[in-house]
Amino acid sequence: MPSPVHCYPTQKGELSMKHISRLQSSILAAAMTFCLAQAALAQDVKLNGAASVVTDLVAPHQAAVEKATGYTLVVDKSNAGKGLIDLIDGKCDAAMASASLDATVKAAKSAGLTKAVPDLKMHVIAKSEVVFVVHPSNPVKSLTWEQIKDIHTGKIVNWKDVGGKDLPITVYTDAKASATRGLIKQVVMANGEYAASAKAVGFVKEVNDKVAVDASGIGGLGLGFVDPAQVTIVATKKIERPLGFITVGAPSTPMQKVMAAFKTASGN
Repeated sequence: MPSPVHCYPTQKGELSMKHISRLQSSILAAAMTFCLAQAALAQDVKLNGAASVVTDLVAPHQAAVEKATGYTLVVDKSNAGKGLIDLIDGKCDAAMASASLDATVKAAKSAGLTKAVPDLKMHVIAKSEVVFVVHPSNPVKSLTWEQIKDIHTGKIVNWKDVGGKDLPITVYTDAKASATRGLIKQVVMANGEYAASAKAVGFVKEVNDKVAVDASGIGGLGLGFVDPAQVTIVATKKIERPLGFITVGAPSTPMQKVMAAFKTASGN
């Protein structure tokens, strides 16, 4: 009688399963590495603050900066003071500022900043200009800084006192948290106080829009917000200001790359 045949399993199947398992682990690890790399490339950089910086710097060059850096810029347009508060609260990577660091901190305090001010760094990317506009029907075409100061503080209240019509003056100004308003106060008004009658708007572009329909109006704003078809720019001594970003301490690597890209894109 023939001896029974015994079949013993080989280790081939076991080895194949181990090989597949290792292969799957390798694929998973590679996929995770790829996803992390893509996530890094698609990282958001959050910029909060001055509308002037958005209009004059960020918006014109955002696409080029995103392409050059691989980062997505998340932009929250408000004003410099609000942006600085957001930065100190950890809500953004940088605050957009359209005035000096000192003027921006003062604007933030006007907007309700109560926290201790950390080690802030201002990074200037470009320069811009602040101008004053009047209604096209206004015969006043030029003003000295002293006259502008007296108008904004309420010392001069009628256009006839500066060569215009017998018409009460209406001053329009950006929000109290605005760096533009703070810059005008610091540079032109020698830190004098705005007259109680000055009308603050919610957004700087509204200064242009209000003056455009008010023959008695005057207002200071960034040149980029002026519509020359609606208002007339008053000739006066040039008021230059910085456009840039504020960071807490040294900027992060992504922020460094973003700022470098903005300088390149804007030709600065």
